[in-house]
Order: sequence, then structure tokens, then C-alpha cells
Amino acid sequence: MKRGTTPTLTLTVDADISDWTVYASFKSNGEVFTFENDRLQMTAEDDVTTILLTLTQEETLAMQGSAEVQVRAIKNGTAIATYIQRIDVDRILKDGVIDEL
Repeated sequence: MKRGTTPTLTLTVDADISDWTVYASFKSNGEVFTFENDRLQMTAEDDVTTILLTLTQEETLAMQGSAEVQVRAIKNGTAIATYIQRIDVDRILKDGVIDEL
């Protein structure tokens, strides 16, 4: 992922959690960003849930170096969590939000 871009990230969970309360969290620079169901597009097939999340320029600009990623979910008192994964956050030369001319 590159800073200052608007990537759509794909996260997968080995369970059908498409109707659960889901939290996708990223930690970078000591700051944690958590996204809930309203920002996540989820589909499930064969007991695997695919989660799509599009980040804003502001959100990716707040990250540097690398980010840790984890999905947690809860339904009817049962909570799950994925292993924490690390993704690289590539730098950019022109910092800040860019606009169209």
C-alpha cells in the first residue's frame, strides 16, 4: 500500500462472518485505526469471508513504514480474531492530499 492513495484492501477470514459485527484494525506509528461494518463490504462463500475496505488519502497518509492488520468479529457472545498480519506502507514524494485540477 502506498501513502496518500485510496487503495481497496482485500482481507479474508476462514469463517462465514458476513452477518457478524466486524472490526478491521490497522496499527501504524503507534496509532490504531478501526473500521466497522458500515465501511466494510463483505461476501462469504464456502465458509470464507472476503472483506473489502477502501481507505481514503487521509487514512493512508496517517500510516508510515508498515501497518499491522487484524480482523475481530463477534456474534451471540462468540468472538474471534485473526492473526496479526503486517503490510508495507510505501512512501511517496509529494506528501499531503492531492486534488484534481
